[in-house]
Amino acid sequence: MSELGSSPSVLADILQNSRLRTVFQPIVELETRAVVAYEALTRGPIGSPLENPDALFAAAREEGRLAELDSACRVEAFRAAFAAGLDTPRGLFVNSEPEALALLAGDVRPTTPAMVLEITERELTGDPAQLLRSIDHVRELGWSVALDDVGADAASIALLSLIKPEIIKLDLRLVREMPNQHVARIMNAITAHSETTGSIIVAEGIETEKHLDSARAMGATLGQGWLFGKPTELPNPLPTIAGLPSPTETIAEPEGATPFTIAARKRVARAYSRDLLVEISRHLESQALAAGETAVVLSTFQRASNFSGEAVERYRELGNSVAMVAVLAAGLEPDPALGRVHMQGIDKADALLHEWSVAVVTPDFAALLAARELAPADAAFDGPDQNDDDRQFEFVLTHDRAITVAAARSLMLRL
Repeated sequence: MSELGSSPSVLADILQNSRLRTVFQPIVELETRAVVAYEALTRGPIGSPLENPDALFAAAREEGRLAELDSACRVEAFRAAFAAGLDTPRGLFVNSEPEALALLAGDVRPTTPAMVLEITERELTGDPAQLLRSIDHVRELGWSVALDDVGADAASIALLSLIKPEIIKLDLRLVREMPNQHVARIMNAITAHSETTGSIIVAEGIETEKHLDSARAMGATLGQGWLFGKPTELPNPLPTIAGLPSPTETIAEPEGATPFTIAARKRVARAYSRDLLVEISRHLESQALAAGETAVVLSTFQRASNFSGEAVERYRELGNSVAMVAVLAAGLEPDPALGRVHMQGIDKADALLHEWSVAVVTPDFAALLAARELAPADAAFDGPDQNDDDRQFEFVLTHDRAITVAAARSLMLRL
């Protein structure tokens, strides 16, 4: 029997008997090489077929116990760190898989010192609403959010503005590869985000002085890798570390906010008929197609009958091209034929039912069309078809990144 074939029973024993091990790798300030934090990394029992973390997590995925393992890793990391005296605010990085974030609230207590939640780049678009809610939860506790392996997958670049990580951890290949157009595109996207938000750039996998030079060129101020220390037990006695700065407080949009209410608070709404909005929508969709795998598109169609014909084909193409695309409409149901397109119904009590919106976010482009139908005050609104060119809308068209991101997040939280 292969090691992988025996892994379910081995994994069960590891989880049931708390046999996970935590090692810690220092994160240093690149100029001084002073340790500012540690990342907690999980290993299986020594000599076990699941000692390697890749094998451990592969077994958990195969057995359907990823969330359970993810939670157990955090609990053991907290235990080992606090036992060694590592309780400096934002002095400890703990990891989480995006698809396992649902258990995060149970692992983080109000008494737990504020730390850094490090999210891997895998499956970022699988459950975007849960992703945002979990991130908002840890931020309410004063934690910071780090996005890991940025640059390894297009989704990590596409979602930078929506996740708003305080820390960006560069994929180690960016530090080790020779400069090319891919590296240049990632560098431009990360630099633009860092300049706008003040996020900290951390380079991983630094093993040589040449890697260190590359990390600095990429804009990193912090780093980790074998040049500074391998993953091992925490030193005893534990030296004093600074931890990372407190995250900048962000103002959340009120619950139930819609793209139009968000945009109309900042920009003056104008009125026009449906035909102009159709052309604007198609232009924004074309911009997303041009950006390709680094684009996010979220659109509302009022009700399902409006999402048909050419619109379906356009969004099928978007689903095959961009990092994430979602469509929301009353009565909408998932359609396997549309593949990667997220499809979500709108409740008839939701103010979103009155709106037609398209939000496009890329690393260097953001645009929002947010429209609300103008109907007689005494008319019963039931999402009439958008084929009627005489229908009138009040709308906001903006390229303001902050407004567009807020609108896009309001839609992601409904998915």
